Amino acid sequence: NRTDESLGQEREPEPGCSRPELRLLLLGRSGVGKSATGNTILGRSMFVSKFSNQMVTKVCQRESRATGEGTLVVIDTPYLFSSMSPAEDKQRNIERCLELCAPSLHVLLLVIAIGCYELEDKEVVCGVQEVFGAEARRYMIVVFTRKDDLEGDSVQDYIEGLDSLRELVENCGGRYCALNNKGSEEERVGQVRELLGMVQRLVGENGGPYIMKFRNQGVGSGQGVEETLNLPFCPTGGGELQRQATGYEPNPGIHELKVLLVGKRGAGKSAAGNSLLGKRVFETKFSEESVTRRFVLESRIWRERRVVIIDTPDISSSKDIKAELRRHVFGGPHAFLLVTPLGSFSKKDEVVLDTLQASFGDKFVEYLIILFTRKEDLGDQDLEMFLKSRSTALCKLIKKCKDRYCVFSYRVTREEEQHQAEELLQTVVSLVQQHGDRPCTFREQEPLSLVLVGKSGPGKSATGNTILGRPDFLSQFRAQPVTRTCQSSRRLWGQQEVVVVDMPSLCLMASAEGGPSQLEEEVRRCWSCCKGNKILVLVFQLGWFTQEDKRAVKELETIFGEEVLKYTIVLFTRKEDLEVDIADYIKNAENRTLQNIIKRCGGRICAFNNKETGQAREDQAAVLLTMANQLIESHGGIKSHIGLPAMSLLLLLPMSLPLSVCLS
Repeated sequence: NRTDESLGQEREPEPGCSRPELRLLLLGRSGVGKSATGNTILGRSMFVSKFSNQMVTKVCQRESRATGEGTLVVIDTPYLFSSMSPAEDKQRNIERCLELCAPSLHVLLLVIAIGCYELEDKEVVCGVQEVFGAEARRYMIVVFTRKDDLEGDSVQDYIEGLDSLRELVENCGGRYCALNNKGSEEERVGQVRELLGMVQRLVGENGGPYIMKFRNQGVGSGQGVEETLNLPFCPTGGGELQRQATGYEPNPGIHELKVLLVGKRGAGKSAAGNSLLGKRVFETKFSEESVTRRFVLESRIWRERRVVIIDTPDISSSKDIKAELRRHVFGGPHAFLLVTPLGSFSKKDEVVLDTLQASFGDKFVEYLIILFTRKEDLGDQDLEMFLKSRSTALCKLIKKCKDRYCVFSYRVTREEEQHQAEELLQTVVSLVQQHGDRPCTFREQEPLSLVLVGKSGPGKSATGNTILGRPDFLSQFRAQPVTRTCQSSRRLWGQQEVVVVDMPSLCLMASAEGGPSQLEEEVRRCWSCCKGNKILVLVFQLGWFTQEDKRAVKELETIFGEEVLKYTIVLFTRKEDLEVDIADYIKNAENRTLQNIIKRCGGRICAFNNKETGQAREDQAAVLLTMANQLIESHGGIKSHIGLPAMSLLLLLPMSLPLSVCLS
């Protein structure tokens, strides 16, 4: 059932486009558990959540997690509609909220604490209608927190006991669910599954996300320009929000523009980012040390687009930069902005460009704009003549970029700074339009092959079905092995082809009548099924590590070489039996042999409940596939030569000898 597995009803993006997002907005008064609810939905602690008499969440925050089908986005908010908040703070927070919700909202989650329905909650409901319009209730779900306080009573009985609360839920189409954000992992996963199922149905009923309009002020021009965008309104001066018609419209597509700032240390990337955003959000100061030490994302609304500016550390000296870029620039940027001071283009800049080429390929130059800073140092010199007199490398780069460059001076008035930003943003938009709004994708991801290995019986075939999202492999509880020969199937995970190869027990093949020839045939069949990078997934059953498991590892090393565990992930089945985190389980395990195997596999472990369905099943697969791609980033995956020496030795063994003797 695709509805259970997908992130909403938006069309799948074409190759090269960003993956679909499902955007959920958390609304409610202070102290009801919005941040804790966001953490529960995302499955990890991304929002600060603690018990306090003071407001904990003071600014809007957007976090996300990748799934097999796209991206789940959660926007946490402070108490946006408090009558006690200063008008200026309220306006700023609402504007920020609307920016983070762009380009559209799928569902508004109205969070209310059980046993604490108060006047402020009603204030939130009025505020939502005032800001998002009456139609917003069609996209609203009431989420009750502190489910554990019900002590066995039903949520329905609680709602029925309060007329005003019953009326609210009825106005939201009777849509509600209850969460215990302090529950066990299993309980929280079940709650999120129920909530996301409700979200999917609601998105389907509404035919898509909630699209709205707003009035935008021109940047630096001083004139208001009415634009159609997926936001209701934005400040128009005088401290007031001017309302425009709101309501559902067909989704015009994602209007997001991601700009990646790159350059050597001290080039002025953060200052350039602040100019483009029209606000001081990136830290800037004169220092011999690097000021920006991590990726930082900020955004603004500009001409029908949500412009996302991504500030970076010196990417040429960052460890595992490919993985970092994939994590923070999901789907790839629409433009690269190489920031370099006039007259200081050097080998360090070229190393930055080499790093981009390694991640994005030669095509990245087609998305590159050069931003020269410190225009004030130019004096009376002509800019074109100055650039032509510089290094050959810089001249070649400008030619490759088809003369796409701008110049910034920071010794200017506020109005002049806005004009500079406007000019550069227009250059970026023109470039993006040339590419049909498609971002610069990462070097085409090679297909990923996961080879499931281990003894017979721990659930390799069921694990393969979980990864595939469908029952392609025969999986039954039997005393005798079910999988007797290598089999494979494939799926798409995002834009990556994933091949899953289910191997029979190597131990059984080693002792079978066919001897070396059968084992050789199966290994060759396995390799012929694989495409791209190959990773082994060693499958064990929780609480049932035996001598046969130990022998299976030895067989792997004999066949594929001693280095094989560097390219292996350990996967435990029967996660449903686990009462603690898998890492804690392994840490406290008394089986030193198992701990040593995991250590030799680089500590790469995950756990599956192969009875899961829908989104919960996809989430498990996403954890494994992400781990596999990270392993490829760091080690490159099993190359064909890894297993060849061992296989060559295997082929030279006397056929008269039992394989078990030869391998002992």
